[in-house]
Amino acid sequence: MGIEFRSGGYVRHVLMGGRTIKDGEAAAIWNVNGVHKQIIGPRRVYMYNSTIRFLTRHKAESHQYICISHRDGRVEHKYGPAVLYQNPALHDSVSVHDGIRLLSENECIVVYNDSKSRADRNSVPKEVEIATPTEEIADTESESGPKCHGEKQRRKVIKGPTLFLPALGETVREFEWSGRDSDGGFAQSQNIFKIIRTDPNRVLSLSLSITTADSAQFTANMSFQYHMNSLDKCLDSMDPMQKMYDGMLADARSFGDTVTSDQLRAGEQVAVMDRLVSLDTYPLLCQAANAAGFVIDSARLTGLSYCATLQKQANDEQHNAARLRSELAGKKQRREILELEAEERRLKIEQDAELEQRQAEIRAKLEEESHELKEAALERKLALNKREIEAKREAMKGEDAATIQFLTALNNMGVDMTAFMCTAGGMKVASSVLSQAASLQKGKCKEEHTIKGEINVPKIKAEGNSVDIAWSST
Repeated sequence: MGIEFRSGGYVRHVLMGGRTIKDGEAAAIWNVNGVHKQIIGPRRVYMYNSTIRFLTRHKAESHQYICISHRDGRVEHKYGPAVLYQNPALHDSVSVHDGIRLLSENECIVVYNDSKSRADRNSVPKEVEIATPTEEIADTESESGPKCHGEKQRRKVIKGPTLFLPALGETVREFEWSGRDSDGGFAQSQNIFKIIRTDPNRVLSLSLSITTADSAQFTANMSFQYHMNSLDKCLDSMDPMQKMYDGMLADARSFGDTVTSDQLRAGEQVAVMDRLVSLDTYPLLCQAANAAGFVIDSARLTGLSYCATLQKQANDEQHNAARLRSELAGKKQRREILELEAEERRLKIEQDAELEQRQAEIRAKLEEESHELKEAALERKLALNKREIEAKREAMKGEDAATIQFLTALNNMGVDMTAFMCTAGGMKVASSVLSQAASLQKGKCKEEHTIKGEINVPKIKAEGNSVDIAWSST
């Protein structure tokens, strides 16, 4: 028996013996007469000269269904959750398929069915199939839908959110639209899908090769934003993307005839780019989109690339422009440096002049202060000398007063001063008193001056109470 579950690959001829069919297994047994029977475990069976084949188990979950092709030609859909054992005596093929889940109201599918299969739709379990058609065109044989041996097809559109499990005779249309390939070009059958999205944020990105009027080539990477406004027109069109692309190529040729390579290299490049993003440049594209049920909302340029010749010319011009800008920038920088140097010199001259002026002011102020100090010192010195002279004068007056008193006393006693002073004894007596007189010191009375053999002697003249002293030679 073993612990592993056996499937359709296990086939044995049993002459005499038994087999245990575990729970979860099933087997088909043919006896010696070729009679078939199917056994689902758990069970123990005994056989004589028989062939046993274990059956492959197929399981469908709640979002799946089992498509069964019977040997009598019938086709059956069994919706999950369900389990079926594929029996070669009863079935040609058994396969498990996923239902189509539509996540939002912007997603829809197109379903075709024939008149004979309308009753089969009622057999779909309600707890499994919740999709409802939003549009049904009865008795219509569509060129874009699948053929069914000349029978009339009914088309219906199912919108989300829902889970769709097809009934017998129903076929979900598979779309094959052109699209952008890995090389950036546009190729057919690039997009194969069943779910159509009607949301407004749809973008078509591609590269347009444009030839100018003077045979120069460049590539424009374009991005078009568009939305669907008619599902019927879209379904009637086999490949709307190819039709829109063909219209875009025609518009690109018309646009290239109005552009020259000089406009791409010169300052008119901005104007060319503005024309590329204008919808007026793409009339055939807009016309093809409207015929397919779409509306072009806007165009956006994501990049420009030139051919080798045009690119070389553009690079040369850019190099020359860059060199010119560099030279202009160098000249501007040198001019700014010269202006800065001149400004620095001017500032230095102004600063030097201001410094000299301040120094002159400081020197003048110092000289003025020094002059004032000198004047003050001189005034103080003069005042001091004046006080010294006055003090000396007062001292002289005191000394002269004693001498005058002495002489006055002699005069009052009737002494002849001239005769008295001419005698040796008188001079000796009077010298001690006369030496104290400052006035007599000024005349150097203490010394005897001999000039030409003459001796200077004082002459005293008394008049009344005053005494005058004079010097005479003898």
